Amino acid sequence: MMSESSKKPMMPNKVIEVMVDSIFRKNGVKPEEVKDNLSEKQREMLKEMVADLKEQVEEFQQKRNESKSE
Repeated sequence: MMSESSKKPMMPNKVIEVMVDSIFRKNGVKPEEVKDNLSEKQREMLKEMVADLKEQVEEFQQKRNESKSE
């Protein structure tokens, strides 16, 4: 039996990348500089934020797909 996650498209990752890039640009942050100046705690917090955003995007897509199929 195929798991639900294996059916999901890779689109959420792209959406998250665009959102994070947009936030960085909006605040004048250059990704190259961020990589060199982050503490381990900040890196972990960013990973958690990205995971949360990914989950939210997947939930949104699922709700959108359910409403289209009704």
